[in-house]
Amino acid sequence: MQIAFHTDPGIKRDENQDYVGAFTNQKGTIMVIVADGVTSTEGGEVASAMAVEHFGHAWENTTIETIKLATNWIAETTTHENNVILEVGKRFDDLKTMATTLVLAILFDEQVLIGNLGDSKAFLLHQDSLRQLSFDHNLKNELVRAGTVSQADAENVPNANSVTRFLGVDEHAKVEIKQHPFLGDDMLFLTSDGITKVLDGLTIKRIMRAETTLNSRACELIRSANSHGAPDNVTALLVSRNNKKDTK
Repeated sequence: MQIAFHTDPGIKRDENQDYVGAFTNQKGTIMVIVADGVTSTEGGEVASAMAVEHFGHAWENTTIETIKLATNWIAETTTHENNVILEVGKRFDDLKTMATTLVLAILFDEQVLIGNLGDSKAFLLHQDSLRQLSFDHNLKNELVRAGTVSQADAENVPNANSVTRFLGVDEHAKVEIKQHPFLGDDMLFLTSDGITKVLDGLTIKRIMRAETTLNSRACELIRSANSHGAPDNVTALLVSRNNKKDTK
């Protein structure tokens, strides 16, 4: 297993409210995580840093090595961390509305467990197919899934892209958790929404399959997004199942 990640403020932001990390627990099971602080409220960078560091340190202290236990852990830790963010917000006026999105992946033999709130994303590159594994929790998607509007009409909904789930804001932080195959030469890509606003799937896939190091590919995703005018912070985290060391 190889992991590489980088984050950058981008070309239009003075500060970076993204936060990213990789953590290994007592049984050697790896979790990777990306959080994107909500820029419409104060303290987004504090919320994203808290989420990643707290999830990471909690994971490092576990002995979890099964998907069932990991699923329960994600749900319980999400509830706990949401309460922590809310409590900190109550103590500091400038943090009272802080919030962050979150996407994480826990890696098992030939399986990956994805958890997310909001519109930070997890993608799987399997052979020549790039597929989003996470669900974007925004108004239009929630309405389509509930059957309230059709997919065709969803884009015309007022505030269609407003994020509907966060850590912070209120006590109802419902994380979505799903299990997926993770096989052979598969590769994971976790990111905030800055990169996907400006790079299409073909471009992302080409960079992920480039004949260079995994670290270079993560850097290139960020460089390419910035060169295309990324309007937000940009973060790229790549996980390759291929243990062969890239030397090019």
